[in-house]
Formats: sequence, C-alpha cells, structure tokens
Amino acid sequence: MGKVYTGFGYWDVGAWILFFAVAAFYILWLRAQGRSDYKKGTDQDEIYWSGNEVPEDGAEITVPASSAYWGFRKALEPFYKGLLGMHTGLPADVVGYYVLTVAVLAVFVLLV
Repeated sequence: MGKVYTGFGYWDVGAWILFFAVAAFYILWLRAQGRSDYKKGTDQDEIYWSGNEVPEDGAEITVPASSAYWGFRKALEPFYKGLLGMHTGLPADVVGYYVLTVAVLAVFVLLV
C-alpha cells in the first residue's frame, strides 16, 4: 500500500486498514458473546417496567426526566443551583449568554 503525503506528515493506508480489521474482529467477537437462548417474539421481548404489568396503551409508559436522570442531577446539584440563580426566563437573556459564550470562544480560538 502507498503512503498519502500531506503537509502534516503521512497517512499509512495499510495501518488504517489493519486497525479497522482488528477493530472489526473485536466487535464481532464481543457480539458473539451474547446469549444464544434469546428468542424473538416471546416473553423475552417484553420490557421490564419495575415488575408491574406493562400497559397496553404506550402513552402510559413514561418516565419523567427527573426520575431518569436522578443520579446525574444529584451529582451536579451545585452546578444546577448556580444556573437556576442566573435563569430569568427571558429569551433575551438566554441569547445574550449565547452571544457572550460564542464571543469568548471566538477570542480563545483566534488567540490560540
């Protein structure tokens, strides 16, 4: 295989092909480690809904974000409290924070 020369060195095409071949091997091996007794279309396909009967109407199967991400919110509670203190609910404030963040990042990118 040849090498592709760029202004920043070269890319060895053979090394990339070898990398993807090894990665594909490990992905297929990991996939093969799954359970072989799974049967589609049986009770094994049913969702687990905290041990309760699954309702027929899918609209009743909801999990609020406050429950789904409870641990995430608990770990970042001090951060969220700071954000809630800054939040006024006015769209102009949100856009202002966005513009300020983009301006700071643009200055950072241009200086570095």
